[in-house]
Parts: sequence; C-alpha cells; structure tokens
Amino acid sequence: MKAPLLLVAALSLGATLVAPDAGAQDAKRYRLELKTIAVQDLSAVGQGEQKQEFSLSGQVRVTATDSAGGQAVAVVVDSLQASAGSPLPAELIASLVGTTWTGYRAPNGRVTELRTGTDLPGGQLVEGALMQLFPPIAAGTPGGKAWTDTLDTEEAGLGIRTVTNFQTADEIHEGKKATRLAGASSSAISGVQESPQGSLSIEGTGTSTVSWLIAADGSVVTGTFAQDQVLEITVPALPAPIPVKVHNEGTSTIVR
Repeated sequence: MKAPLLLVAALSLGATLVAPDAGAQDAKRYRLELKTIAVQDLSAVGQGEQKQEFSLSGQVRVTATDSAGGQAVAVVVDSLQASAGSPLPAELIASLVGTTWTGYRAPNGRVTELRTGTDLPGGQLVEGALMQLFPPIAAGTPGGKAWTDTLDTEEAGLGIRTVTNFQTADEIHEGKKATRLAGASSSAISGVQESPQGSLSIEGTGTSTVSWLIAADGSVVTGTFAQDQVLEITVPALPAPIPVKVHNEGTSTIVR
C-alpha cells in the first residue's frame, strides 16, 4: 500500500471545479473525502505549537483495460472541492481538475505508481489518494487469506519502508459475493528535502489502517484509510529538530 505522505489532502479552494465529461462508457466513478491534521511544535523558534486542518472532496473516473496479464488503468479528476486554509494556490487546484493519471495494475492487483503526462505541481499529493482506489489483491482471492507485504518507495527525497499485514474476509454486498481486504501497516521514514531554508533532514515513523470492500469484478465498492506520522525535521539554522505530527484519513465510495 502506498500511503499519502504529509499533506496529501492539502488542496484547498472555496468553490467546486468541474471537468468536462469525457463519456467513458466503462468508467467507474468515485466520491473521495480526505482530511489532514498537521501539528508542528515550533518551540525551537519560540512559537509553540501550530495546527493546520483542511479537507478535500471530489469525484474521479476510473477505467481499466486488460493488458499483459494485468490492466492498464487511468484515473481522471472530474471535480474538487476543499476547505479554506490550504497552503496551495487556487490555480494549482484548477490545474488538477481534468488531469489524467495512468498506470499498470499487475496480476497481483498492485499499482506501483500513477503518472501524468507532464510534471504537474501538486501531482504527488493527489497520487497517494488515488492509489487507494487500487487494493493490492489479485482478482478472485477468497476470504480467510492473510499475508505480509513489504514496500520500499521514494517520495520527494524521502525513503519510506512500509510493512503491511493483510487479511481477507468474505462478505455479501447488495446480494452478491464480495471480499473485504483489511490491512495494518507500520513504516519508517528517512531522507532529505531541499527547501528555501536549506536541506531539511526528516526522520520518523508511521502507522496506518486501511480497508476495502471489493466486488466480484475486482473493483472497489468502498474504501477507508487512516494514517498517523510522527516526524522530526532538522532545519540547518535551528538549534533543535521540529517535531511534526500528521494525521490523514479518507474514504472512497463508488457513485452509482
């Protein structure tokens, strides 16, 4: 599972932006709800704790085409609506509406990354949320299975190792057989990011839980995730690291 990092929901605008409908006949539409709470302890610069809280909601379209034993997938952001207080400008939000992310879903269900055709500012923030639409499970996996997954990723200069324990269970949804996939993760985060203040050294840990209800065709019916990160950020000009706590949570629901 690729988890959203830091400000995955840090997209804010006081109005809804809507993209034209491309009319994909086989597309599945999802409603996304995301929320982020970040608390920084700025005692090292005499300012105490500062808290940011913001949310994002919107709709996306997902299409999948059989390819090389797996699927070529595409996700189009149709609309975004977010709360006030975001550090990101309105024009960035506007640039994300209508953008298409593409990737490959392997036979085991995993999508390792989603990409846009260009280097889009803010794209990495959205990618983590969109990845939640693709549970890492092979089609037809029955209930009663359990396994451990180790994933190494790099995001914006940070190396992240995540170990997730997954378990499946059989369920019935709207009279049809479905599968519940649940996971609990722990992660280690380490790396350096460049900033106007110089090279920032970031170390920390994370925990998360995730759950999907999956239809017989392998598509997500509903999904939820919750993630907590405890970080220390070392800034060259400051006498002590800055502690940061980040909480991300979200849901995805298919739109009929």
